[in-house]
Amino acid sequence: MNELSQIVSMNRKTYANAKVLDYYDGLTELFPGEKVLFEHLSSKIEKARILDIGVGGGRTTQYLLPRASAYTGIDYVPEFVERVTKKYPTGTFTVGDARDLGKYEDEAFDFVLFSYNGIDVVSHDDRIRILREMHRVLKKGGVMMFSSHNRDYRHFRRPYWLMEPKFSKSFAKNLLSYIYFLPRHLQMRKLEIFNDEYAIVNDQDHRFSLLVYYIRVGQQIKQLEDIGMSDVKAYNMKGDQVNADKDSFWIYYLGEK
Repeated sequence: MNELSQIVSMNRKTYANAKVLDYYDGLTELFPGEKVLFEHLSSKIEKARILDIGVGGGRTTQYLLPRASAYTGIDYVPEFVERVTKKYPTGTFTVGDARDLGKYEDEAFDFVLFSYNGIDVVSHDDRIRILREMHRVLKKGGVMMFSSHNRDYRHFRRPYWLMEPKFSKSFAKNLLSYIYFLPRHLQMRKLEIFNDEYAIVNDQDHRFSLLVYYIRVGQQIKQLEDIGMSDVKAYNMKGDQVNADKDSFWIYYLGEK
Protein backbone atom coordinates (compact mmCIF):
# COMPACT_ATOMS: atom_id res chain seq x y z
CA MET A 1 0.00 0.00 0.00
CA ASN A 2 1.46 3.40 -0.97
CA GLU A 3 1.55 6.42 1.33
CA LEU A 4 -1.46 8.11 -0.25
CA SER A 5 -3.59 4.99 0.16
CA GLN A 6 -2.43 4.71 3.78
CA ILE A 7 -3.76 8.18 4.57
CA VAL A 8 -7.28 7.24 3.47
CA SER A 9 -7.36 3.76 5.00
CA MET A 10 -5.93 4.79 8.38
CA ASN A 11 -8.22 7.79 8.72
CA ARG A 12 -11.30 5.78 7.76
CA LYS A 13 -10.37 3.17 10.37
CA THR A 14 -10.19 5.88 13.03
CA TYR A 15 -13.65 7.22 12.20
CA ALA A 16 -15.11 3.72 12.45
CA ASN A 17 -13.71 3.28 15.97
CA ALA A 18 -16.49 2.86 18.55
CA LYS A 19 -15.28 5.71 20.78
CA VAL A 20 -14.97 8.06 17.81
CA LEU A 21 -18.45 7.10 16.63
CA ASP A 22 -19.83 7.89 20.08
CA TYR A 23 -17.97 11.22 20.15
CA TYR A 24 -19.51 12.48 16.90
CA ASP A 25 -22.87 10.96 17.73
CA GLY A 26 -22.89 13.03 20.91
CA LEU A 27 -22.29 16.37 19.21
CA THR A 28 -25.53 18.32 19.05
CA GLU A 29 -24.64 21.98 18.53
CA LEU A 30 -23.56 24.02 15.54
CA PHE A 31 -20.22 25.74 15.94
CA PRO A 32 -20.26 29.56 16.33
CA GLY A 33 -19.00 30.15 12.80
CA GLU A 34 -21.60 27.78 11.38
CA LYS A 35 -24.40 29.61 13.17
CA VAL A 36 -23.27 32.91 11.66
CA LEU A 37 -22.78 31.53 8.17
CA PHE A 38 -25.99 29.51 8.09
CA GLU A 39 -27.88 32.63 9.09
CA HIS A 40 -26.04 34.54 6.36
CA LEU A 41 -27.03 31.82 3.89
CA SER A 42 -30.61 31.44 5.11
CA SER A 43 -32.14 32.49 1.77
CA LYS A 44 -29.95 29.92 -0.02
CA ILE A 45 -30.78 27.14 2.44
CA GLU A 46 -34.56 27.57 2.76
CA LYS A 47 -36.39 25.16 0.43
CA ALA A 48 -33.07 24.11 -1.08
CA ARG A 49 -31.91 20.73 -2.33
CA ILE A 50 -29.11 20.06 0.16
CA LEU A 51 -26.22 17.60 0.10
CA ASP A 52 -24.59 17.20 3.53
CA ILE A 53 -21.27 15.33 3.12
CA GLY A 54 -19.61 13.64 6.09
CA VAL A 55 -22.86 13.80 8.01
CA GLY A 56 -21.46 11.88 11.00
CA GLY A 57 -23.93 11.78 13.87
CA GLY A 58 -26.22 14.39 12.32
CA ARG A 59 -24.93 17.52 14.04
CA THR A 60 -25.78 19.69 11.01
CA THR A 61 -28.81 17.59 10.03
CA GLN A 62 -30.92 18.95 12.85
CA TYR A 63 -30.59 22.47 11.41
CA LEU A 64 -30.68 21.75 7.68
CA LEU A 65 -33.29 19.00 7.39
CA PRO A 66 -36.30 21.09 8.49
CA ARG A 67 -35.33 23.90 6.09
CA ALA A 68 -34.60 21.85 2.97
CA SER A 69 -36.97 20.91 0.18
CA ALA A 70 -34.88 17.74 -0.16
CA TYR A 71 -32.07 16.71 2.19
CA THR A 72 -29.42 14.06 1.49
CA GLY A 73 -26.73 13.14 3.99
CA ILE A 74 -23.81 10.87 3.12
CA ASP A 75 -20.90 9.41 5.05
CA TYR A 76 -18.24 6.86 4.16
CA VAL A 77 -18.60 5.15 7.54
CA PRO A 78 -21.63 2.81 7.44
CA GLU A 79 -22.09 2.93 11.22
CA PHE A 80 -22.67 6.69 11.06
CA VAL A 81 -25.31 6.25 8.39
CA GLU A 82 -27.09 3.61 10.49
CA ARG A 83 -27.14 5.87 13.53
CA VAL A 84 -28.21 9.08 11.83
CA THR A 85 -30.98 7.31 9.90
CA LYS A 86 -32.53 6.23 13.20
CA LYS A 87 -32.24 9.75 14.63
CA TYR A 88 -33.71 11.53 11.60
CA PRO A 89 -36.05 9.11 9.75
CA THR A 90 -37.42 11.82 7.46
CA GLY A 91 -34.01 12.49 5.91
CA THR A 92 -32.31 10.56 3.12
CA PHE A 93 -29.02 9.02 4.21
CA THR A 94 -26.65 6.78 2.34
CA VAL A 95 -23.13 5.40 2.54
CA GLY A 96 -21.07 7.39 0.07
CA ASP A 97 -17.57 8.63 -0.65
CA ALA A 98 -17.16 12.31 -1.56
CA ARG A 99 -14.44 11.40 -4.04
CA ASP A 100 -17.09 9.85 -6.26
CA LEU A 101 -20.56 11.39 -6.25
CA GLY A 102 -21.44 9.62 -9.49
CA LYS A 103 -24.85 8.55 -8.18
CA TYR A 104 -25.91 12.21 -8.35
CA GLU A 105 -26.54 14.11 -11.57
CA ASP A 106 -24.84 17.35 -12.54
CA GLU A 107 -26.35 20.37 -10.77
CA ALA A 108 -28.49 18.16 -8.52
CA PHE A 109 -28.14 20.37 -5.42
CA ASP A 110 -28.56 24.02 -4.45
CA PHE A 111 -26.32 23.84 -1.38
CA VAL A 112 -23.42 21.44 -0.78
CA LEU A 113 -21.81 21.22 2.68
CA PHE A 114 -18.79 19.32 3.97
CA SER A 115 -18.53 20.27 7.64
CA TYR A 116 -16.11 19.80 10.53
CA ASN A 117 -12.99 19.58 8.33
CA GLY A 118 -14.05 16.26 6.85
CA ILE A 119 -12.37 17.15 3.58
CA ASP A 120 -9.00 17.15 5.38
CA VAL A 121 -8.66 13.40 5.87
CA VAL A 122 -7.74 12.41 2.32
CA SER A 123 -4.69 12.91 0.11
CA HIS A 124 -4.18 16.10 -1.88
CA ASP A 125 -5.23 14.52 -5.18
CA ASP A 126 -8.36 13.10 -3.54
CA ARG A 127 -9.13 16.51 -2.05
CA ILE A 128 -9.10 18.14 -5.49
CA ARG A 129 -11.27 15.29 -6.76
CA ILE A 130 -13.77 15.98 -3.95
CA LEU A 131 -13.87 19.69 -4.71
CA ARG A 132 -14.51 18.96 -8.38
CA GLU A 133 -17.31 16.54 -7.50
CA MET A 134 -18.89 19.08 -5.13
CA HIS A 135 -18.70 21.64 -7.93
CA ARG A 136 -20.19 19.25 -10.48
CA VAL A 137 -23.30 18.39 -8.44
CA LEU A 138 -23.88 22.03 -7.48
CA LYS A 139 -26.35 23.99 -9.60
CA LYS A 140 -25.38 27.22 -11.32
CA GLY A 141 -25.71 29.94 -8.68
CA GLY A 142 -25.58 27.40 -5.85
CA VAL A 143 -23.32 27.63 -2.81
CA MET A 144 -20.57 25.32 -1.58
CA MET A 145 -19.43 25.47 2.05
CA PHE A 146 -16.78 23.55 3.95
CA SER A 147 -14.18 24.01 6.66
CA SER A 148 -10.50 23.13 6.62
CA HIS A 149 -7.56 23.18 9.04
CA ASN A 150 -5.57 26.40 9.02
CA ARG A 151 -1.84 26.13 8.34
CA ASP A 152 -1.33 29.66 9.68
CA TYR A 153 -2.80 28.74 13.08
CA ARG A 154 -0.41 29.98 15.75
CA HIS A 155 -0.39 26.58 17.47
CA PHE A 156 0.13 24.60 14.27
CA ARG A 157 1.84 21.30 15.19
CA ARG A 158 2.14 22.34 18.84
CA PRO A 159 1.01 19.68 21.37
CA TYR A 160 -2.01 20.62 23.47
CA TRP A 161 -0.02 20.56 26.69
CA LEU A 162 2.25 23.32 25.34
CA MET A 163 -0.72 25.57 24.55
CA GLU A 164 -1.33 26.09 28.29
CA PRO A 165 1.50 28.01 29.96
CA LYS A 166 0.34 27.24 33.50
CA PHE A 167 0.13 23.88 35.18
CA SER A 168 -3.40 22.54 35.57
CA LYS A 169 -5.28 19.27 35.52
CA SER A 170 -5.86 19.75 31.82
CA PHE A 171 -2.16 20.43 31.28
CA ALA A 172 -1.19 17.27 33.15
CA LYS A 173 -3.78 15.16 31.32
CA ASN A 174 -2.64 16.34 27.90
CA LEU A 175 1.02 15.87 28.79
CA LEU A 176 0.47 12.30 29.96
CA SER A 177 -1.59 11.55 26.87
CA TYR A 178 1.17 12.94 24.66
CA ILE A 179 3.78 10.77 26.35
CA TYR A 180 1.59 7.65 26.13
CA PHE A 181 0.88 8.10 22.42
CA LEU A 182 4.33 9.42 21.49
CA PRO A 183 5.43 6.11 19.84
CA ARG A 184 2.33 6.20 17.60
CA HIS A 185 2.96 9.87 16.81
CA LEU A 186 6.58 9.24 15.85
CA GLN A 187 5.52 6.40 13.56
CA MET A 188 2.80 8.49 11.93
CA ARG A 189 5.17 11.41 11.38
CA LYS A 190 7.02 9.33 8.82
CA LEU A 191 4.00 9.79 6.54
CA GLU A 192 3.77 13.57 6.91
CA ILE A 193 3.98 15.79 3.81
CA PHE A 194 5.10 19.42 3.61
CA ASN A 195 5.25 21.63 0.53
CA ASP A 196 4.45 25.20 -0.48
CA GLU A 197 0.76 24.52 -1.08
CA TYR A 198 -0.25 22.36 1.90
CA ALA A 199 0.87 20.09 4.74
CA ILE A 200 -0.46 16.72 5.83
CA VAL A 201 0.45 16.14 9.45
CA ASN A 202 -0.28 13.85 12.38
CA ASP A 203 -1.94 16.18 14.88
CA GLN A 204 -3.44 15.16 18.22
CA ASP A 205 -7.00 14.53 17.04
CA HIS A 206 -8.31 11.19 18.23
CA ARG A 207 -5.11 10.24 19.99
CA PHE A 208 -2.68 10.87 17.14
CA SER A 209 -4.50 8.45 14.85
CA LEU A 210 -5.16 10.78 11.89
CA LEU A 211 -3.18 12.34 9.07
CA VAL A 212 -4.74 15.75 8.51
CA TYR A 213 -4.51 18.32 5.70
CA TYR A 214 -3.64 21.93 6.60
CA ILE A 215 -3.71 24.83 4.13
CA ARG A 216 -3.40 28.62 4.17
CA VAL A 217 -6.37 30.78 3.21
CA GLY A 218 -4.87 32.08 -0.03
CA GLN A 219 -3.97 28.60 -1.25
CA GLN A 220 -7.43 27.24 -0.47
CA ILE A 221 -9.12 30.09 -2.29
CA LYS A 222 -6.90 29.39 -5.30
CA GLN A 223 -7.90 25.70 -5.26
CA LEU A 224 -11.55 26.72 -5.39
CA GLU A 225 -11.06 29.29 -8.12
CA ASP A 226 -9.10 26.75 -10.16
CA ILE A 227 -12.11 24.39 -10.25
CA GLY A 228 -14.44 27.18 -11.35
CA MET A 229 -15.88 28.57 -8.12
CA SER A 230 -16.48 32.32 -7.89
CA ASP A 231 -16.97 34.88 -5.13
CA VAL A 232 -14.92 32.70 -2.78
CA LYS A 233 -14.72 34.00 0.79
CA ALA A 234 -13.01 32.76 3.96
CA TYR A 235 -14.28 33.12 7.54
CA ASN A 236 -12.69 32.46 10.91
CA MET A 237 -14.17 30.30 13.64
CA LYS A 238 -16.31 33.20 14.86
CA GLY A 239 -17.79 33.72 11.41
CA ASP A 240 -15.85 36.90 10.60
CA GLN A 241 -14.55 37.24 7.04
CA VAL A 242 -10.74 37.03 6.85
CA ASN A 243 -7.90 37.05 4.35
CA ALA A 244 -5.64 35.24 6.82
CA ASP A 245 -5.95 34.28 10.47
CA LYS A 246 -3.55 33.00 13.11
CA ASP A 247 -6.09 32.45 15.90
CA SER A 248 -8.47 29.99 14.22
CA PHE A 249 -7.74 26.27 14.24
CA TRP A 250 -9.84 25.96 11.10
CA ILE A 251 -11.34 28.25 8.47
CA TYR A 252 -14.74 28.20 6.74
CA TYR A 253 -14.95 28.66 2.97
CA LEU A 254 -17.92 29.72 0.87
CA GLY A 255 -18.11 29.90 -2.89
CA GLU A 256 -20.69 30.15 -5.64
CA LYS A 257 -20.80 28.24 -8.90
